Amino acid sequence: METIRTGTSEYDRFGPWIDEVRGPDDVPRLFRGHALDLDAARLVLKVPRSIARRDATPDMDLYDHLLVLGAESLTVLSRTAPDRRTTPYGAGYAEQTVPLHEIAVVHDVVDLLHGRLTIRTTRGSAVTVDYNGSARAHVTRLVGALRDAASAAPPSTVGALLADAGRAAVTDGATRDLGRDDQALEADFREVAGVGARLAVWAAHGRRRLVPRGTGWDGLVHRLAHSLSPATLQGAVLAGGAGALEVFGRREQVTRGTTPVVSSSRLVVPLGTLTRLDVGADPRYEGTVVVGLHTTAVTTTLVVPEDSAAARLVAGVTGTSGVARAR
Repeated sequence: METIRTGTSEYDRFGPWIDEVRGPDDVPRLFRGHALDLDAARLVLKVPRSIARRDATPDMDLYDHLLVLGAESLTVLSRTAPDRRTTPYGAGYAEQTVPLHEIAVVHDVVDLLHGRLTIRTTRGSAVTVDYNGSARAHVTRLVGALRDAASAAPPSTVGALLADAGRAAVTDGATRDLGRDDQALEADFREVAGVGARLAVWAAHGRRRLVPRGTGWDGLVHRLAHSLSPATLQGAVLAGGAGALEVFGRREQVTRGTTPVVSSSRLVVPLGTLTRLDVGADPRYEGTVVVGLHTTAVTTTLVVPEDSAAARLVAGVTGTSGVARAR
């Protein structure tokens, strides 16, 4: 009888929202066999399955993930096929643990109702959590906590140089280059900066139509293709503070076609993990450069206009060689 009561309760509360777990009764039944110390956890979130409410039934395991943020690690429990840790309800779950000091990149992207949180480590491993984009507020809170924990270490030599250049670049009108179409990016930044993140805008650029590189016949073919499906470099806001670089932009930095872009991306790179920073011409498009942010096992690239504040910021660190390495 207890099983039926618990299952019905979970079913009654099910929806697309992410809920905070505050006590044992809030833990989805799939994960109740796991040794959880809720008193020691800083934040625990349960992420529902991506199914319509009308398709859910009381006997289903209705949550895909349980995210447990502790003092030193993030534990992610994920629903799997029955051949993993089998429970009385027929499903199972897998466990991934991410030491907070090994976080190299945190990337949160929402495109309409599809949200995806990705955490990459300096060892090369990755954890991905899909969620309903309407529930982003709790994920934003988690990303902030991960940023604070991962940025507790002092910056590397490259990270320190980037931070110094960023602080020197801060001006009151840094976001004026965004233009009307990308004001949402400034709003994304202000939403995060308004909750005690101690962030300042280092550089920003608006969206731009791109021209493909190439000469001769190949160049002509590329230009004709782009006349039918133009390429656009989306806008971005580069910000820094509290030991991390944050980039607010879109899901794809370069898009093709004319469909309106409404996605939102937040990228966090702890400055203590940077081992190399480089910049070079984009081989695909004129007037753009590619910035490489390197850690031990992860490389993140940013595409920015070559005449933008972001390009000047990075060039101030790399110098004429285009490369800065940790010493």
